[in-house]
Amino acid sequence: MGWIRKLLVLFVGLAFMGTGFWIFGILCFGYLILTLRSGKPKATQSSSKGHLIASPRYMLGGALIILSLVAFSSGGTFSPVLFGSLAAVVLIWPLLPFGPLLARVVPLEDTILLRSTLVPFVWHSVAEVKPGAEDFARALASYEGRLMIAKPGTIYAHVRAIAFDAKGAEGKVTQEFRRIATSVQPGGAYLLPLDSATSSQAFRRRISRVPFAGDGLAGPGPDLLVIDSAGGFVSRSGSYNMAPGPASGSVFPDSTRTLRKSPLTWEVLESLGRRLRWPEPDSFSNLLQSVHASRQEVLSERLANLESSGAKVKVQALGGDEVELSRAQLRAILSIYS
Repeated sequence: MGWIRKLLVLFVGLAFMGTGFWIFGILCFGYLILTLRSGKPKATQSSSKGHLIASPRYMLGGALIILSLVAFSSGGTFSPVLFGSLAAVVLIWPLLPFGPLLARVVPLEDTILLRSTLVPFVWHSVAEVKPGAEDFARALASYEGRLMIAKPGTIYAHVRAIAFDAKGAEGKVTQEFRRIATSVQPGGAYLLPLDSATSSQAFRRRISRVPFAGDGLAGPGPDLLVIDSAGGFVSRSGSYNMAPGPASGSVFPDSTRTLRKSPLTWEVLESLGRRLRWPEPDSFSNLLQSVHASRQEVLSERLANLESSGAKVKVQALGGDEVELSRAQLRAILSIYS
């Protein structure tokens, strides 16, 4: 969501607050808060003071505080409390216990999307990162986005989108996966989007946060490590344990903290590779490599065989083995590597 659109939503929200339709103003501010939390991570080596000034969350919180003071000086009674409360929510949002509730999702059938149960315009999607022939850690050294690394060594790319319908959400997550795919080294890593049922099942666990210690990457290996990487550095991380057994729903952990020192993404993955077991290239890796290499060709030239089999589609890459995918997966793969 661009800054011009965010400012427009802010002004519309402020306009509603001065009318009898103030409830729509509150919805506008809630929408702004969610879009600020869904922004792309930005790695930085700047001081904490510079980060404080540059943070959109602090800028919005400061603007609301100013509005509260202006309303108070103008003799307002309800508006100062309202603006002050909104400012407090914006500023302390990361500390509020809303993460697990907002992170709960439900799968949307025949898509790669999972929708938030409480906020219907927040969508999630997951792709498994498949290794290629090159060094896996080095291939992900310039990864741009969020990675979820689960024992014994499975890596997932997790994206989130704000959209009012499934079609718009699917377009946004596919575009984000396409951007991520261009940030990794060709031949070293590829993205295999998971359909909603598969990704929902993979994260149908009881997730508990591991206490933050040191740089957030030290200590005994957690069941799940979430890192936000950009510019070749890991800027934020979160560690979790996952208990077996059924849970009330699928949850994507969304509580990461800024690291005091931003290590290189390659260093983090190299270190994890000594404790975990990265997967070996498989038939899906061969398919993704072939689709990527033939992205300029027409569809009939990109696949050696395409056969429907019930709810699945059997696909054979050029010179590779036959694999089985859902239709949603195949659509996403061809869109990402187009």
